[in-house]
Amino acid sequence: MNAPVAGPPAAKRPTLTPLLLALLALLSAFTPLSIDLYLPALPIIAVDLHGTAADLQLTLSAFMIAFGVGQIFYGPAGDRFGRRPVILGGLCVYVLTSIGCAFADEAMHLVFLRLFQGLAACGSVVLARTMVRDLAERDQAARAMSLMMACTSIAPMLAPLIGGQILWFVGWRAIFWTLAGIGVFALVTTYFRLPETLRPEYRQPLVLSAILKRFGELVRHKAFMGYAFTTSFMFSALLSFLSGSPFVFIEKYGIPPRSYGVIFGAMVVFMTIGSLLNARFVRRLGSDRILRYAVIVPGVCGVGSLVLGQIEARYGTIGMWPIVACFAPQIATISLIGPNSMALALQRYPHMAGTASSLMGVMQFGIGSLFGAAVGQTYDGTIGPMTVAMGLAGILCFVSNRLLVPRQ
Repeated sequence: MNAPVAGPPAAKRPTLTPLLLALLALLSAFTPLSIDLYLPALPIIAVDLHGTAADLQLTLSAFMIAFGVGQIFYGPAGDRFGRRPVILGGLCVYVLTSIGCAFADEAMHLVFLRLFQGLAACGSVVLARTMVRDLAERDQAARAMSLMMACTSIAPMLAPLIGGQILWFVGWRAIFWTLAGIGVFALVTTYFRLPETLRPEYRQPLVLSAILKRFGELVRHKAFMGYAFTTSFMFSALLSFLSGSPFVFIEKYGIPPRSYGVIFGAMVVFMTIGSLLNARFVRRLGSDRILRYAVIVPGVCGVGSLVLGQIEARYGTIGMWPIVACFAPQIATISLIGPNSMALALQRYPHMAGTASSLMGVMQFGIGSLFGAAVGQTYDGTIGPMTVAMGLAGILCFVSNRLLVPRQ
C-alpha cells in the first residue's frame, strides 16, 4: 500500500509582533508627518509664494480632503488585491509628490500637489489599521491601535519642532525633501519586512455594485455610524486646532515658529500618555467603558472653548494660556476615543475590514477637513473661529456617542 503523498505545507499566518506593530505605526505616521512638519512654515511659505493665509490653509485642507476621499478606493482595493501591493503603490506616489512640493513656485501649485500627496498618503494609513483588524480582535485590537498611536504620537510631537529647525537653517523647501526621504525609507522597509495579512477567503470582488453594497451595509448599521461619528468629530477638533493655531499663536500672540513646536509637542505628550494608559487598561476595563467616559471630556471642554474663545475674541481679557489649557485635555482624549472607536467599529466586519476602515477614514478626514477649512476661511485675526470649531466638534463628539452607540 502506497503511503499518502504529503501536500505543501500551509502558509504560516503572520502575528502582530512588536516589529510589525512598529512598522504599522510608521505607516500610520504619514498623516501627522505630512501635516505637522510644515505647520511652522505656513506664514513664511505664504510670503514666499505670494499667497494669503487662506491660500496656505488650503494646502492643509486639500491634503485632508484628498486623504479622506482617497480611502474610498484604497480600502476596497486592499480587500481585493491584498494590503501589501496597495501600500507599496501609494508610497511610490507619495515620494514623487513630496519632491514636487519642494519645487512649487506658486501657492496654487502647492495646493494642487498637496491634493495628490494626500491621495497617495492615505493608503498606508487606512490599510495599517486594517492589518491590525486582520490580526487582532476587539480589546486586543484597541490595545494594538493604542500602542500604534503612542508610537505615532512621536511624529506630531517632534514634527513641528523639527520643521521649525529645518525652516530656520535650510528653508521651507527642505521640509518636503525630508518628507520624500521618509517616504523612501517606509517604501524600502515595507517591501522587505511587511507580510500580507489578508486571508484568501476574505478577498472581495472589485466590482462597483459589490463595493456599494458593502458601504450600504455599513451605513445602515447604527452602532457603526455612531463610532464613526464619535471619532470623526473628535478628529475635527484636532484639525481645527491644526488649521488655526499657526496663525493665531504666531501672528496674533507673537509666538516664534520654533517655540510653536514646543507648545504643540507638549499637547502631544498628553496624547502619548493617554495612548499608553489605554493600552494598559483596555483589557481590564474594556473598550466600551473607556470610550463612554472619555467622550465626556471633549463635551465639557467644547463648552469651555466656546465661552472662553468668544470672550477673548471680543474683549481680549482671557489671554492665550487659559484657552490652551482648555484645548489640551480635549486633544489628549483623541488617544482614548480614536483607538477604541475604531476597534469596536471594525470588530463585526473581518470579511470587509478594508472597506469598513475606509468608510471610517473618509468620514474622519472628510468631516475634519470641513472643520479645518471653515477655520481657515473665517480666520479674522482672532482666536474666535478656531475655538468655535473646536467647541462644536467636542460637543458633537459627545452627542454622537450618546445618541447612536448602544450602551454595552
